[in-house]
Parts: sequence; structure tokens; C-alpha cells
Amino acid sequence: MRMIKPYKILVLLFILLVGLTTLTVAQSQTHTVKQGETLFSIAQQYDIEVEQIREWNNLRGNELSVGQTLLVSTPSSDSAITHTVQRQETLFSISKQYNVSIAEIKSWNNLSNNNLQVGQELTIYPSESNNQEQQSLVVKKEAQRNSYYTVKSGDSLYKIAKQHDMTVEGLKSLNNLTSNTIRVGQQLTVRSKPAPPPSVADNDIESSPQGKFMVHTVSGNTKSLQDLLNKFRMDEQEFRALNPSVEKNRFEEGNEVTVLAPPTRTYKNPYLKSSSMQDLGSTPVSQYGKSERGNPTTNGELYNPNDLTAAHSNISLGSIIYIENNDNNRGAYVRINDRHSGNGLKLSSAAWRTLNFSSNLPTVTIYQNQ
Repeated sequence: MRMIKPYKILVLLFILLVGLTTLTVAQSQTHTVKQGETLFSIAQQYDIEVEQIREWNNLRGNELSVGQTLLVSTPSSDSAITHTVQRQETLFSISKQYNVSIAEIKSWNNLSNNNLQVGQELTIYPSESNNQEQQSLVVKKEAQRNSYYTVKSGDSLYKIAKQHDMTVEGLKSLNNLTSNTIRVGQQLTVRSKPAPPPSVADNDIESSPQGKFMVHTVSGNTKSLQDLLNKFRMDEQEFRALNPSVEKNRFEEGNEVTVLAPPTRTYKNPYLKSSSMQDLGSTPVSQYGKSERGNPTTNGELYNPNDLTAAHSNISLGSIIYIENNDNNRGAYVRINDRHSGNGLKLSSAAWRTLNFSSNLPTVTIYQNQ
């Protein structure tokens, strides 16, 4: 029997070791939670963001249990994740979130229809490109939203929180602190002051036809949030979208907030008849049935009875048309997002209610911008 020389055995062992190491690197890295660990401490250990751990493991809060296994690196393309269905989520919205198709989700979970239940768990195999995109988005979002503060002598949680326009509880939650004790030299994550979104104006004029984003410092003349909304002609939903870090009941003098300056010019509605709207004539109308809620439409959306949409046999998908009830002259703008093999228009429940039909054979006149 021929003997293998010792140095060749060492070479073979080295090749095997390299192969095993490569295999390990290709797989997603995991961490088993130990007593006393938090999302923040685990994120620091692996030099990643807390939001990344939440995203990779589909976590909704900061709660961990001893022995729990967490992904601490980007999931590999063939790694399955579990998605728990939340209120108002649909197969369409979930498919967009993970960059997969509705058919794939139904196949992976043996679903025979599009109905989902709150709390239902779905197995998802997200695509690799989507994982990288989500990771990049999380990193960019955290970089824009958070910065770091080093504790100095004389500092307290209250002082640091006030300095960064935060609450003490918000500061403790962001840093997973269980007490008010901090030490000199400790590094804390704090909220960055919001930078204004890019202006839609081309120069430093006061405003533009579409309005201009700007940072506004709250003064003593502003007694309430409503005063500010009235001044800039905004509603509260718009304000909250631009200032997500401003708490609802915390609105004090000196706060910096992002607002949208009112436009100095307005333009005519391009869908008005005076703007070359073409009369396409009258046509009968029908409405979607209640059982069709959540069914896929031709353009890939799921039918939502609360949206102003309609189906037609040949009007281009995505077109905005104006329709007018021939009995009472009530009108509405609707978006064509579906095909309809029958005669005329098939309207969503919201569009049907808006036009307030009373006739047994209702008809509308269609106007479309030329």
C-alpha cells in the first residue's frame, strides 16, 4: 500500500479548511441571545444597525428572549423569512415589500385565494437584490435620522434630551437604557435635527409655483400647531409627514420644523373642460361587487373599493378621466387601472357613491384631456 507523505496530508487539510471557511462566509451569520443582551449591544458587537437586525428578523419591538437566534448579517438569497400579516396588509403590498410576485407568495404558502388574516404567518424568500436595497435604505435612513453624543461632566438625560429635542423616555428607548444613570465618556445615540427636504425652487425666491420646503423656527407668536398650519396653509397630516420626530404634544418656542411655503402662483386645473377636455360621449356604468375586494386588477394593483378607480375596455391604463352623472351633473375624476369586458365603465364603490346614482340604468359622460 502506497503511503501519503505527511506534507501532502497538511496540504489536503489546509484546502479542506479553506473550503469550510468559504462555505461559512457564504451563509448568513447568526447570533444566539444571552442573558442581559439587548438589540443595541448585539448591533455594536457586529458593527451593524439596530434597524438592520429588526429588518432581517422581522422584529416589531426591542423584546428579546434568552436562546433566541438572530440573523446578524444580510440574509442569503435562499434564506426564508417569516412575515406576520399586519392590519390593512394585502398580498400586493407584501409582494412589493419583498420584491416578489403574488403568485410566488401563494405558492410558497399553499394559498388558494388572496384573503389574509391579521397575525397570519407567511413564508417569504426575498430576492437578493431586494435585501441589498433594503439594507442600503436602512443605513441611509439611520444616517440621516441619528447622530451620536458623548456624555460630558454635568450632563443628565434630561439635559441631553432637551438639547436634541427629545423626551427622556425617547432617549432611553433609543439607547436601550433601563435607568437614568449615565457616565462621562459614554456615547449615546440621539436624534439629528431634521434637514429640510430639497427645495423645488430654482433660486432663493420666497416661494415658487409649487411651493418651497424650508426650515422654520417656532416663535412666541405661534401659540399652537394650528397657528403654524394656518400660516403656511398646511394640514396636520402634511406637517407630520415632514416632521416625524416632532411629538404630537411637544410644540415649543425655538423648535425647528420643516414646512412647505405656500405657492405664489397657481395654475389652471388641466382636467377642466376649458383646458381642451375632449367629450368622449355617454356610456352606461356598473360597479364592482363586494366580493371583488382585494382581487388583482389588470395593472397589478389590488382592487380597493375606497379608491376612485374604474375599469374600461380600451381607455389606456393609468389614464385620469372626468366622469359626470347625466342625471344630476355630479362629477368625479377616476383613474383607469383595470380592464372590463362589458359595456361602458365599471366603477369602484367610492366613485359610485360620489356620483350618487339613482337611475336603474345610470349613464355618465366621459371627458379626457387631449
